[in-house]
Amino acid sequence: MATVIAIDLSVSMLRDIKIKDTKESFTLLQLATHGVNVLLDYLAIHSKLEFVAVVTFSSTCDVLCSFTRDYDLIKAKITQLEFRTNTCYPPVIQTINYLVHSEWSNSVTCQVIMITDGNCYEGLRKPDMTPFLFPGKLIVVPLDQVSSLYKNNYDSNKLPNGLGYISSPELPLTPSSVAKAFEKIAKETYVPYSAMLRCGHLKSDVHLIPPPMSYTKAADFEIMTCCISSELNIIGFIESSKVECPATLSRHLVLPQRILDESSETNEASAKTPSFCVLLHGALKVENMIAVCQLSSNWYGLLVSWADNKKKSNLMLIILEPGTNAIPWLGDIRNLTLSPTELCKSDVDETQPTKTPDKRSYNQSQLVWIKEAGLQADIQKILRQARKMPDKIPSFYKELNRIRKAAIAYSFNDLLTSIADLLDIECSNLPGGTHPDCAIQLSHAAMELRKPLAMDPKLTITPMITKYAQHDLM
Repeated sequence: MATVIAIDLSVSMLRDIKIKDTKESFTLLQLATHGVNVLLDYLAIHSKLEFVAVVTFSSTCDVLCSFTRDYDLIKAKITQLEFRTNTCYPPVIQTINYLVHSEWSNSVTCQVIMITDGNCYEGLRKPDMTPFLFPGKLIVVPLDQVSSLYKNNYDSNKLPNGLGYISSPELPLTPSSVAKAFEKIAKETYVPYSAMLRCGHLKSDVHLIPPPMSYTKAADFEIMTCCISSELNIIGFIESSKVECPATLSRHLVLPQRILDESSETNEASAKTPSFCVLLHGALKVENMIAVCQLSSNWYGLLVSWADNKKKSNLMLIILEPGTNAIPWLGDIRNLTLSPTELCKSDVDETQPTKTPDKRSYNQSQLVWIKEAGLQADIQKILRQARKMPDKIPSFYKELNRIRKAAIAYSFNDLLTSIADLLDIECSNLPGGTHPDCAIQLSHAAMELRKPLAMDPKLTITPMITKYAQHDLM
């Protein structure tokens, strides 16, 4: 669901290519732009969910357009490209790694299509070329009339270190030959994964987007490779609260297949046929359940109703790690069933899995800031206790030290300075009838937070001893 297009803007892309038997001529960059437009037109019809980003490179690399599904915006931006200096490939790999990691993560599959001159046969094989940090492949399209001279020096179009391969358009270079090259890449790369979703006698043809990849794992004495079957068999259902968030390999949208037929009668008949995929999605959403499906031998996945907002939801397949113990707190997935003897017991209504007699402690001394609301609530708690001093002096310093130590553990050093500024603002806004010890303690705490020793996790900020009788910490 992610593609990065890298366009070479070096001086070599300024070279004119004259079309035989015509008076027309095109630069290599114009042919590259034409090829990108062909690719975007294909995605707009056959793969509308694909996110596309564009980077340009020469001696440096810049992001022209971040990941978007607005293909018209990309077409408008690639018509305004300007030439630069010579070609350098290592910055391209580094920029694409950073772009994919910042927008998605290193676990998301991403395809990279690079359009450059014929020097790629030699330039992409240098020792300083580093591989991608995410799963995917690099497809290089060289636009040069003499690319065969470079190609003959190497045995294969495959790039080293599994980086990808080179796909050259047919010579002589023309807009039609470049368009055919990009159409071939699009048809080979953006192939939807078709599967049969089955639950008993109910079944439905579905597409998985993005296509799932095979999983390879090194065992003790062998390398294990797992591939997903073309049939997704639902083996049972379980409540969402019992599954929570297990470790996953990938997530895929499950969409019902559309029957592409020119006859209107076939289209009308298929539109009236109930879809099991739609039925399953609605049932899981209403009942708040999860369907456990078997992908292949000893490999399982979860079908859930996933919503990115309150109005729109989709059926999603979550692929677990291969094995029968992919969800440790549920145990062996093959044992998640009720035998006839269990159904006869009086405690049949007892929830599964059964609770252990161990009593766990839910006292949490650490602070976890996953969202802004959690951090904001902790800081507001300090400010509320600050306004109630001197009665709340011990609680104020206790919470202050907890937040300070958590910020040090997370390397959130700027938080200490920000809290000190908030305490100064709170001190200046105190009403006239406030106890004088409140202003003294606020100024003291702000000053201690700004000291270099405040970054020491072993240090504990203590209250300032004052002459006021109300401040009795003993």
